[in-house]
Amino acid sequence: MKVPGLDERIAEHARAVVAGDHQAAEAFVAPSGLDAWRAASAILKRHRASRHELLACAKIGMQYIAKTRFHGDGGAATLLIRWKNSGGGWVIAEAEDITAKRSPWSDIPHYSRERGGETNA
Repeated sequence: MKVPGLDERIAEHARAVVAGDHQAAEAFVAPSGLDAWRAASAILKRHRASRHELLACAKIGMQYIAKTRFHGDGGAATLLIRWKNSGGGWVIAEAEDITAKRSPWSDIPHYSRERGGETNA
């Protein structure tokens, strides 16, 4: 992407996660997003990430969604991380663990009904 500061911010955050520095990783999160980040990142502690890769990044309104996969000795975990510009800097507004989902929309009831009631399994 060519968004000033965002690419490096995403990479810095991922490096903090891979380093196991949970305090540094949380420093990237807006106060309103801490609960979501902590819930989503719980899987990262189990997988003990040793590397990361940015799978996709998309603009949604004034924010960006980064789909990031973390690889470790416990397997791989994939998070959707929503970034917003706040006070001239990029912060995490929300995060979701989508490791076990076929799609980020798998658990939305409307789409589940359209698939004939199929679940995320």
